[in-house]
Amino acid sequence: MIESTKGNLALVNPNWSAFVLMVTFLSIINSLAALLPLPDDAKIVLRTVNMAISVVLWADFVYLLRKSPNKRAFMVAQHGWMVLLGSIPMLRFLRIIWFHLTLKKSNHSLRDFLAGIVIKQDAGGTLLSVLFVAIVLFEVGVVAILSFEETAPGSNITSISDAFWWASTTVTTGGFGDKYPVFQGGRLIAVLLMILGIALFSVITGSLAEWFRGRQLQPASRQSGEVPATATAVAEIRDLLEQQMEMHQQSIAELKGKIIELEERLEQPKRG
Repeated sequence: MIESTKGNLALVNPNWSAFVLMVTFLSIINSLAALLPLPDDAKIVLRTVNMAISVVLWADFVYLLRKSPNKRAFMVAQHGWMVLLGSIPMLRFLRIIWFHLTLKKSNHSLRDFLAGIVIKQDAGGTLLSVLFVAIVLFEVGVVAILSFEETAPGSNITSISDAFWWASTTVTTGGFGDKYPVFQGGRLIAVLLMILGIALFSVITGSLAEWFRGRQLQPASRQSGEVPATATAVAEIRDLLEQQMEMHQQSIAELKGKIIELEERLEQPKRG
């Protein structure tokens, strides 16, 4: 998400912003793919996914508008009207332009923005990445299998529900066997879905394992006496401050001693 900060738009949740950007590109690709000579059911799938993306983009616009302290400035100066119109399937390109203007105004490049997400690699980013990949896998799998199998002789995948059921069992490598491709192109799509499904679940498993490992290491590091970097810096600054105070106290004591010696020397002639 992004919000207004002193009149400028600043990225505050890069993971969500990247997810919105990716589904926007996916929606544009779907609109172009719908122009190809695909089966009617495949085009219905593309339009359905675009409608779901529209809901996500509308929700994102509402959030941005509510979070903006100056809604008029958001709509005009910060080009919020692009966010609104970009939620319409045929005007998705306005979302891309608005995102580019947002990065430019925030002094970020797209490369730095994406690099920051890759380096951070937190749980939220991983979850949204897995969600996006899952959407793409199901959509591509369903559209492709309908293109190959819907009109193939002897096919048992002849409807959208059949294609969704087959894609679900293939991605999860369940393979109940009640729905299966009979055309060579459909079998190739099945192999690709199985490979990508295994890779996808491996990423999920690895991310969860790393998350649990991180939570287990935190108590252990505290028990072993490790001090967080911030606490260590504070302790070092405190030690330096104490050393400086001791040095100043010594200097003050020496100055007082010299003042006493001068006063005694000045009083000796008077006594004589």
